[in-house]
Amino acid sequence: MKNGLFVFMFMFILTTAGCSATAPSQYYLLSPIKDTATVSFPEVDKIQVIGVGPIKFPKYFNRAQLIRFSGANKVVVEEFKRWAEPVDQNFTRVLRTNLTMLLASSYAIDYPWKRAMNVQYQVTLDIYQFETDPDGSVNVKANWAIFNLKKGKKLEVVRKFSYGKKIDGIDYEKIVAEQSRALELLSRDIATEMQKLLN
Repeated sequence: MKNGLFVFMFMFILTTAGCSATAPSQYYLLSPIKDTATVSFPEVDKIQVIGVGPIKFPKYFNRAQLIRFSGANKVVVEEFKRWAEPVDQNFTRVLRTNLTMLLASSYAIDYPWKRAMNVQYQVTLDIYQFETDPDGSVNVKANWAIFNLKKGKKLEVVRKFSYGKKIDGIDYEKIVAEQSRALELLSRDIATEMQKLLN
């Protein structure tokens, strides 16, 4: 009887330990443009300061976990697939880094900024899609605009951005890499229009 009780307790402990084990979380970040070209730095008094933000994201992104759609109205929250920093902050940081890299005579800073920074142009964005569809398609859609702060916040440019790419299966490393690619293309679109204004 005692042996049977011992075996039962031993099996119970093993089962409980197995149930309590959880998969380790994996963390992801959007990445900036990989550019090996030599970067030239103009004199400080010739640098144009660009303000980036505010950037608006859907409220359902206010979470650490990555999400995807499994139907038209159903969202899957991936408990163990997480952003290493809040996705809106990660997106803003990468966009700012990209623009600084693409615009040699400019330096991009985050919103809000101090008046002493003497910002000339402001870029605002409304990111209304930044997601993975049930078929594995990565979709990024946004409206963006450039304002001239030296001319009373004059609206200079308004554009729409749309990017879609289907990947094989639900692979989050590939998904985040594709989102980074979309952000690179968005950055290049903004930089092209910004350069026209700076010229």
